[in-house]
Amino acid sequence: MGIATEGIEHGWMEGASILVAVVIIVTVTSGNNWIKEQQFKKLSAIASRKNVNVIRNDHVTNIDVEELLVGDIQIVETGEIISVDGFLI
Repeated sequence: MGIATEGIEHGWMEGASILVAVVIIVTVTSGNNWIKEQQFKKLSAIASRKNVNVIRNDHVTNIDVEELLVGDIQIVETGEIISVDGFLI
């Protein structure tokens, strides 16, 4: 089997084919893992975005938590997480 039985002229093909197979498997697996990681990052960014109800200029408004400003009054409902530092009124 391989170089021992077929000689160097033909035996190198088995070793080379194994090496090529390993390189292909590692490349495909790494590519799949990278794609999964990128998709997970996008989903995590979407899931972490939260909307809150605030009182701004005497009107109740639903805005993204990233858009909160100093002076906004967040309306906190049962079970809701307070997303920023502030005072409870």
